[in-house]
Amino acid sequence: MKYTSASAPKYGDKMPHLRCSKEDISDIVLLPGDPGRVYMFKDLCEDFKIISTNREYVVGTGTYKGVKITVCSTGIGAPSTEIAVMELIGLGAKALLRIGGTAAIREDVNCSEIIINTGAMRLGGSSVFYARPEYPAIASFEVVESFKEACEERDKVYHMGICASIGSFYHGQGRSTPFEKNYDENTVLKQYTDLNILNLEMEAETIFTISSLYGIYTGSICSVHCNRITDKWLIDYEESQINMCRTALEGAVKLKNKYINS
Repeated sequence: MKYTSASAPKYGDKMPHLRCSKEDISDIVLLPGDPGRVYMFKDLCEDFKIISTNREYVVGTGTYKGVKITVCSTGIGAPSTEIAVMELIGLGAKALLRIGGTAAIREDVNCSEIIINTGAMRLGGSSVFYARPEYPAIASFEVVESFKEACEERDKVYHMGICASIGSFYHGQGRSTPFEKNYDENTVLKQYTDLNILNLEMEAETIFTISSLYGIYTGSICSVHCNRITDKWLIDYEESQINMCRTALEGAVKLKNKYINS
């Protein structure tokens, strides 16, 4: 039998969950939740190759407009996201950028539009093991500016504001299930709208908090898949995801050229 350290496990020179080594990872890593979205980048980047697949983690690397880009899925929620973030920082990533889908809780935000989050309410659960609850979860100004410019250049409708990252899909986000009676969704949602929260999701605060602690550029850009106020869920959101991913790539190039290379 062979062993590695239980407190700091490794598979040779590879991280235990991502199964990647330093040479596999670019300075900028895009972080979708869904492993399936990593494969979308085969059509968006040049020479995009899947590096590893393990559990909820799929990692691929390619180039976009001459910039090396890695895409790594995080799975759903804070615990699996924490693992990906910590291992990517250990591999030398300089920017960790959340991409994916989100739920708007403002009536004027339409499905398929883009949300750039400037900060996040810390309700994910995992980041409290790294910083007190009072520590802010904020996006890097440089990332917000890069995403904003990319949206404007691509003529994409976007909204900016604070999200709530919640370690619960159902009750934490004001959703009932078919077997529940007398569950009041509106009361839960009102707790967030009263705080002028723009959208609900599950990963951003973990990425923001840990990245800030380690001096890593961080941010989030998402496509609106549903609106909880108008009660609309976009069934076919692949096109909106692709549009958002292209915008994220443009923003990543701006970030690399203007800030990381400077």
